[in-house]
Amino acid sequence: MRPLLLILALLVAPSVHAQVTVIRAGHVVDVAAGRAVPNQSILVRDGVIEAVGPNLAVPAGAEVIDLSGSYVLPGLIDAHTHVGVTELPGAKNNDYGSYYIGSLIEDTAYRAVQGTMQARAYLEAGFTWIRDTGNNGSYGDVAVKRAIEGGWIPGPNMSVAGIMIAPYGGQFQMQPEKPDLGNPEYTYADTQDEIRLAVRKNIHFGATTIKLIVDNQPYYYSAEDVRAAVEEAGAVGVKVMAHATSDEGMRNAILGGVASIEHGFQPSDETLKLMVEHGTYLVGTDFPKSFSERRYPATLERNRRAFAAGVKMAFGSDVVYYREGWTKGELVLEFTDTYKDSGFPNDYILRMMTMNAADLIGVKAGEVKAGFEGSLVAVAANPLDDITALRNVSFVMKDGVVYKRNGEFRFDLPRTLDNPYRKPQRGNLFRR
Repeated sequence: MRPLLLILALLVAPSVHAQVTVIRAGHVVDVAAGRAVPNQSILVRDGVIEAVGPNLAVPAGAEVIDLSGSYVLPGLIDAHTHVGVTELPGAKNNDYGSYYIGSLIEDTAYRAVQGTMQARAYLEAGFTWIRDTGNNGSYGDVAVKRAIEGGWIPGPNMSVAGIMIAPYGGQFQMQPEKPDLGNPEYTYADTQDEIRLAVRKNIHFGATTIKLIVDNQPYYYSAEDVRAAVEEAGAVGVKVMAHATSDEGMRNAILGGVASIEHGFQPSDETLKLMVEHGTYLVGTDFPKSFSERRYPATLERNRRAFAAGVKMAFGSDVVYYREGWTKGELVLEFTDTYKDSGFPNDYILRMMTMNAADLIGVKAGEVKAGFEGSLVAVAANPLDDITALRNVSFVMKDGVVYKRNGEFRFDLPRTLDNPYRKPQRGNLFRR
């Protein structure tokens, strides 16, 4: 009886086939080699690139997408985002709505709602991975990540920092009557045991990366303090980033073993050399001239020294501001102007935004090659000739699913939803 029931079940059960797509590309941009290869096809099966070549056979039942007039490249990556923060227009340092005040008064639910729309804007602009670096209240970034992975909202794949770990005060000046006003913006950890516990809590509640605030108070984290976080996170395969702007703070973070320095505004040549020796990435958050004309010359000078020294660099925007008529994704793409003005070649800028950022996050993305994520974008012109071509993405595929075609963005709530909230285990923190 049981074999008969099994046969009947197989007969009536819906057939399950891997999703297969073949993209006919006018050119595929090889970001590693810095060249555009003409007349290529890309076979994507079940969210992963299976083959790339000039004359690929089309499997039975595969969808064929004609991008013969376009340049196809890997999905873009922003390695320093804040999806749950948007400063109100016209806000100054001490006005309501500024970063300082808004981050203390906006609740987690409101930030998650912001993050829902910001995540969509990122994906529509061509970003298929982002690394969110905090300022989301009580794990609002984790909520947005879960919603994307569960199929409720469109957005890029996300690596999330949860709650930032910092010495007492974090990035703010507290008042004695309200000593905990900075919570849950930060977890205050002033001993190595407290740092280790904060790392464990963050990962338990869904963080897939750890962010330390190294030097925003008179008391900096030492190299030993940083190493405590790196060791604790590294035990389960999680990387640590360091918010560090001073030369001393950067050196402490590098010697402590972080994967990246965020901001890094004031490095000496010796510190840049140390970054090369340790393989530490610089995520410079290099705002365009339209945002900060006063700081711009120093930004260009730092970039040129870092590039000449051979420091590994990944693209990260840190956009939290608002501009009338612009989406967050559009604002982020304006940052390419800074790297052009720094004298960076277009192929290196593109690597910063793809394979370098993917390497930093620790995901198999950022290149159009077999075995990598089926996350692709298309533009009309060659970004190796003009990097601003990235500002007009007409096609977006993430993990084998098309979200934008012929310039039109579409998201349909799937009929079958996933449940991404499973207890994380070693090695599966990104895909729960």
